[in-house]
Amino acid sequence: MAEHTRYYVCVLLLTSCCGMLGRTRAVHVGEATLVYQWATLDYDWPSNAMRQSAIDEGRYIPENIIATGIKVYGQVVYLTTPRWRDGNPASLSAVVETSDGRNVLRPFPSWEMNQLGNCSALQSVQSMEVDPLGRMWIADVGGSCAPKLIIYDIETDDVIRTYTFPADVANTNTTYLNDIVIDTSADDPEDWFAYISNSRSPGGLVVYDYRRDSSHKVFDASMSVEPDAKVMTINGRNYTFDVAADGIALSPLGDNMKVYYCALSGYHLYSVPTSVIKQPVVTDISSSVTHEGRKVSQSDGLVVSREGNLYFAALHLNAVYRWDTTSSQDASYAHELVSDDVTMRWADTLAFDDDGYLWFIANRLHMWRANELTFTGSEPNFVVWKVHVGEKSYMHKSGAKSVRADLMLCLVAVLYVAIREM
Repeated sequence: MAEHTRYYVCVLLLTSCCGMLGRTRAVHVGEATLVYQWATLDYDWPSNAMRQSAIDEGRYIPENIIATGIKVYGQVVYLTTPRWRDGNPASLSAVVETSDGRNVLRPFPSWEMNQLGNCSALQSVQSMEVDPLGRMWIADVGGSCAPKLIIYDIETDDVIRTYTFPADVANTNTTYLNDIVIDTSADDPEDWFAYISNSRSPGGLVVYDYRRDSSHKVFDASMSVEPDAKVMTINGRNYTFDVAADGIALSPLGDNMKVYYCALSGYHLYSVPTSVIKQPVVTDISSSVTHEGRKVSQSDGLVVSREGNLYFAALHLNAVYRWDTTSSQDASYAHELVSDDVTMRWADTLAFDDDGYLWFIANRLHMWRANELTFTGSEPNFVVWKVHVGEKSYMHKSGAKSVRADLMLCLVAVLYVAIREM
């Protein structure tokens, strides 16, 4: 009887351990929730008179503004509106609710910090990221001003650092700072890095070293446009894009970390170790690049969770897909997370909050670029979604590691019981 009892105790313990392991990969996905929707984007103007003056003077042309980047910090959603056309009064904003219940954009961190023509302010922001310390790393594409990186402390409302990229690393003629990830793997924040995709042909990555306050660039042919991927068929119409390295994501914190990337005009996903591209002098990274598979569609933004799932938009399917980077299968085995042919057209940037939700913005960029959008309000052009996936950002240090630790303790307990009863 005792032997049977010991047997069942071991079985129960092993089952419990396997359950822990399973929870690191098995994620319950909830239904997508529509959070915000707009036909046109409006701002939190100091007064109606200022808004009307901006319209009269051509400083605010609603049809010329598109939201592309999204991040969530605390309970605040931040959006970027790059200055691709005239009439854009601010390029980085927080979503706020007015007294009459409208959701509008409040320039962040202020109207002054979004002043066009002021090279100390934000000129055109495509993307940003918020680190675990509450600092927003803002990649400013530039324009008449040089590209720069501004690090802003959300908690203290202070500019921590402004870094202007040297012309040989990033300039407005050869560089478009598209998307950014933050490498927070070092215990000391002074040793953190930023990796930024350059989507201007032939493409590349820009690397920023916080401690040295320096930058360099890296390039490989895998970051360039794929000739057979320039045409995208979305809802039966063809759209042509000639855009190099765009989506970028960072693997979970730990050993042997790598950056994932892909060209917007491309089907293939690649990665390169961070240990390689961190080096200040990098001449050839081709031998370190890994082909991670052919995606089901061209995609824009990428994001990886701390559990190792990589999320990307399948643009021609109006969907968001998920691929387990820890599995033995490549990215061609990714599966659909959510889709909608009307309200998820061109899922652009993706982000995590601290409550297990994946957020993304669908902005119909292909239609906006082709001047096909209608702004009558009959249907939304810009939609912010969130879907519960039970995961958090790649920048979180806890999570998979702690589960693995619990698993190890569980296995030790099983062995202890087994040995003790032998």
